[in-house]
Amino acid sequence: MHAPLDRDAFLALIQVKSTTLAQRQHMGEQALAFGLSKPAHVNEYYYLDGAAAILASMLNRWTGIDLKPSAEIVRQTWDDWLTLLIRTESFPHIEQFVCVARTSLDRSEPPHIAMGEASDIGKVLPPGETAPCMISMRLLLRQLRVNAAAAGIDLPKRLTVDPKDKVAYANWRRDIDALREAAGAHVAKTKPLAPA
Repeated sequence: MHAPLDRDAFLALIQVKSTTLAQRQHMGEQALAFGLSKPAHVNEYYYLDGAAAILASMLNRWTGIDLKPSAEIVRQTWDDWLTLLIRTESFPHIEQFVCVARTSLDRSEPPHIAMGEASDIGKVLPPGETAPCMISMRLLLRQLRVNAAAAGIDLPKRLTVDPKDKVAYANWRRDIDALREAAGAHVAKTKPLAPA
């Protein structure tokens, strides 16, 4: 796992003020990587925490889902969207998406979330009354890199670990489990990466 960022660097990466981050964490509106809402260690953040925060903001702004449920979606589906990022970095020519579809015009009903390639998403979407919103993982990574450049943060070429390097990938997943455990999250047995 890459070295952590301090709070100020993380704030610059996600382009929010310190008071905004504190309020979001207090209100349950903050999503960090690996299913967390607060860092495992005080003022220690990772690049993928930035990806999670940006994804929650995209869900909020692009789909009209309130920030708290957007953050909850990102926290609950962390392993799925992380897999999409791994695929995006491993196979950049194959677009990966988080898709939000509403089956009703009633906004009180929860949206349907699907992830993967467009063709896979099309197969699992239920019939709906509104057009689905597709959030590109490539766009998310590009925005994270734009934010990092503006903040003077030098991101590594890869934010995830190539699953073809089985030892490095297993170590990375163990590091993720250790972070989740340190944060008090329920650590489920690591599932193998789904084929691309």
